[in-house]
Amino acid sequence: MVSSSFIGALVAGLGFLTAVQGSPIAKRSGTAWNYWTMKAWGANLGNWLILEKWMDSTIFDKYAPNANDEWTFAQQASNPAAALQEHWNSWITESDFQKLASVSANHVRIPVGYWAFIAPDSGEPYVASGQKAQIQRILGYCATYKINAIIDLHGLPGSQNGEAHSGHIGSINFYTDYNIQRSLKTVQAVVDWMNSLPANQRNQISSIEAANEPRTSSDAQLTTLKSYYSQAYTKIHASAYQVPMMFHDAFKGLGAWSSFLPAPANAVIDLHPYWAFPPNGDQSQIISQICAKASDNSFHLPVLEGEWSLASGVASSDAWLRKFMDTQVSVYQKASGAVMWALKNNINSDAWSFEQLISEGIINNGTFSLHTNAQC
Repeated sequence: MVSSSFIGALVAGLGFLTAVQGSPIAKRSGTAWNYWTMKAWGANLGNWLILEKWMDSTIFDKYAPNANDEWTFAQQASNPAAALQEHWNSWITESDFQKLASVSANHVRIPVGYWAFIAPDSGEPYVASGQKAQIQRILGYCATYKINAIIDLHGLPGSQNGEAHSGHIGSINFYTDYNIQRSLKTVQAVVDWMNSLPANQRNQISSIEAANEPRTSSDAQLTTLKSYYSQAYTKIHASAYQVPMMFHDAFKGLGAWSSFLPAPANAVIDLHPYWAFPPNGDQSQIISQICAKASDNSFHLPVLEGEWSLASGVASSDAWLRKFMDTQVSVYQKASGAVMWALKNNINSDAWSFEQLISEGIINNGTFSLHTNAQC
């Protein structure tokens, strides 16, 4: 059953889309980073402000060994706030930005949960303070090293995908009127916080991503998601400091969004191409599929590959990793660029670690500009 409040929101969203199509929007080049003309290159700060046990179980082993996500960690650790503060301070430091700058990276994507910006409800155990100060620390490094930051709402009220990286493994309860409104409240809180920042920090923010990897199980949920995105866009576009809204495609592909937020909307679509789910062991097929993504540049909005990796079913070798890396970078540059998952891990997996790939020479100062091993 569709509620009357949802219908009202959908009507408002459709009216907004008509307005977008019928009138020009403020010049997009006025934003800190122009995804229409510039190419992003960098990494996600994964397992930082939202824990991901598979990437590094250390904090779980030490404080809450039976927990499997941030929700259960906060329930089970004796002092989760202190434990998380320790983790936040040590997981991402200025030396990471020195490494990023050494290979000409210009972007980080910062996954963060809604609980950093609005108060969790009673019964939601998240630690809800300290994250904004941490992001400001990182924005200071961004200013020093000329790196831009995407503020990525990786966890939304109710969980938009039921995965650990949303903060809470389990059911997907995002698609309710109540949690959609809480999510929109979160978006507004991010906008307000951004506008309150000192100019040197605010100016490094290149986009606000309204939802990371939402999962939809029906056409009705996809319609609800589009309505949410439309309303989030209105809030972000009303910001005094202009940044585009970034939105994930919900793994539906560009075709599902062909008429959404028509140009000249100040928005960027985020795709997450992976060859590890399920593992693809065919090198030729992987390369062919990457090369085919060159057509993404014909979409009506900028296309960012906001997560990707070198994980696949192919046996790891130096030659393969170089081809896989350079081919992806070369193709994703034809659109708006590439931000790898992730900056680091503690499982000795170079396929998932930008920094380990730097140490191995797979990523170097010529990867972004030359990508000499590209196959397309």
